[in-house]
Amino acid sequence: MSNFFAIIRHSFSYLIATSLIFSSFISSSLYAASSPTTAITALDLPIAETLIELGVSPVIISQRQSFNFWTGGTYELSKIIEAGSPLPNIELLQQIRPTRTLLAPWQSNLEPRLASVSPVTIVDSYPYSGDGNLWERLLIFTYRLGQLVGQQGEVNHLINQTDTHLDSLKELLRNDGTPLLFVQLWGERHVRVFGENSLPQAVSQRLGIDNAWHETTNQWGYSLVGIEALLGIDARLVIISSRHPTDFEGQLTQNSMWQHLPSVRRGDFIVLPGTFWFAGGLPSAQRFADALVEAIDEP
Repeated sequence: MSNFFAIIRHSFSYLIATSLIFSSFISSSLYAASSPTTAITALDLPIAETLIELGVSPVIISQRQSFNFWTGGTYELSKIIEAGSPLPNIELLQQIRPTRTLLAPWQSNLEPRLASVSPVTIVDSYPYSGDGNLWERLLIFTYRLGQLVGQQGEVNHLINQTDTHLDSLKELLRNDGTPLLFVQLWGERHVRVFGENSLPQAVSQRLGIDNAWHETTNQWGYSLVGIEALLGIDARLVIISSRHPTDFEGQLTQNSMWQHLPSVRRGDFIVLPGTFWFAGGLPSAQRFADALVEAIDEP
């Protein structure tokens, strides 16, 4: 009798396992069949986060952990699919069958590799590859993405919502007129300093805040300089977190260069969390503004 029940239990377990495998297979098949009408590959963070805000789902990205870090875990996992890291897995993309692939100009070398999976478009209005006012370029970039994915109505909503949100933050901001100096630590003796063409400057201008850095910057809006380049600047220091852990507090207290900065001597420097990409789109701009205003207004 005990053997009989053992056989029954074994058979029942087998049936459950088989049904789970079959159900997983059916789900994958249904997803593969439906994905051509929804999935879009976007391996650049500003493109990917903007597409999600425009209602595109799922968006195929690379490096999920990095994406989640720089977006502050804002987006549901169901809205993103990792296609490999650092290079996309072609076999996986062929199974998902995205409708199209959108690449930033700096990713154009991937076009031949990805063209076998879906039509590829290099986003020519990419905000960090042109001249002129960055905020205006961000708006043009957002409109262009809306055209490419047929979400023009959502573009208007995102832009209007961003404007309204920044205006409300500006009203809340207790700004005493002190200029800010936006930096990101780069090793023990160097920093990225954000100025012209950078997201931090574009957003701070919208909030009525002056940026203390006026030197030449690269296409991403920052200068890579030694700490000594900051010594003559009297501004409140804003440290933007890095993807890789950095002992900034240890550096500020142990490196004599940092001790000569007015903001460090006063102890009024700000540290912002990594919830935004420093060269991101409008979604990153909103998260940066949120973090900055909260830090400035913190007692």
